[in-house]
Amino acid sequence: DGFASDQVDRNETIQNNVNHFTALLSYWYRTLNVDVDDPNAFINAMQLNDAQEFKYETIARPLAEGSIKYGRMMTMDEFSSARARATAEYQKRKGNTKQKGGKRKVSKKKKIPTVKK
Repeated sequence: DGFASDQVDRNETIQNNVNHFTALLSYWYRTLNVDVDDPNAFINAMQLNDAQEFKYETIARPLAEGSIKYGRMMTMDEFSSARARATAEYQKRKGNTKQKGGKRKVSKKKKIPTVKK
């Protein structure tokens, strides 16, 4: 469901780089008003599924826009802050209260059985 099979694209390295490159181009597409009628036409043409869109909006886009803003790669603290903002904006836009992707953390505490008398 990525750009290539797992054997070719381990850990989605190719897909993540394509997303980063796309986010850079999409930023300039919107900023330079290339298409005033549809400023998101560039990214919409990518036809991302829900999981890909979530990764794009919450990882690739903050990384790309941060690198443009700072003129360098962001530090981990800068990225963490930008990703938190992007995730909140994405969830608000989508009307979600839960984060897509990833697994919920489940407590590993064992239940202590009770003995009935």
